[in-house]
Amino acid sequence: MRVIVVEDSRSMVGLIKDILKRKKEISQVDVFYDGDSALKKIREEKYDFYILDYELPGVDGVTLAKEVEKKVGKERILIISAFEDFKHERYNVLHKPFQIGELLKYLEL
Repeated sequence: MRVIVVEDSRSMVGLIKDILKRKKEISQVDVFYDGDSALKKIREEKYDFYILDYELPGVDGVTLAKEVEKKVGKERILIISAFEDFKHERYNVLHKPFQIGELLKYLEL
């Protein structure tokens, strides 16, 4: 399984990568720290799962999710957000801080 993580916080990326290492099925994790770079990669390649921060430099997570949805549908998208009141009618949302198990349950496809 190939996963892309788009998150501007390096410490959060480290945490997410540590969590993803627990899944033997995950063979590759690509990381981007801004939406513009991620958008280019998303248009070029297909991933099995997309973890997108809501608030990013450049293109935001919801805009990235809409681009991803065109390719793979919405089931493989997870938006993470520090805004406790952020919800989205189309995409799964996980609020920071989160527990390891909360993130892993979304990867059970």
